[in-house]
Amino acid sequence: MKNWLNLNNNIPWETGYQSTNSNPVYRHTDEPSQWEATGRVIFNCYGNGQAIDIRIMETDSDKQHQYNITIQDGKLKARVSEQIK
Repeated sequence: MKNWLNLNNNIPWETGYQSTNSNPVYRHTDEPSQWEATGRVIFNCYGNGQAIDIRIMETDSDKQHQYNITIQDGKLKARVSEQIK
């Protein structure tokens, strides 16, 4: 039976460019229905209220998660990126 709570199996992640010397490497997805991360939160607004960036720095590693929310054509758009290397 498929584990429906495992976010890695249920989110259509796309991995960014990666070579032997790439560091850090991120993967991202658009419009996730669920996403979880824990750590220190950094919150930024820019573009006259048109965009919000939320960065979560993991407390037990050097990795980070980024959540970008923008308004395009009057609708909210979201992209989640997380560092995998």
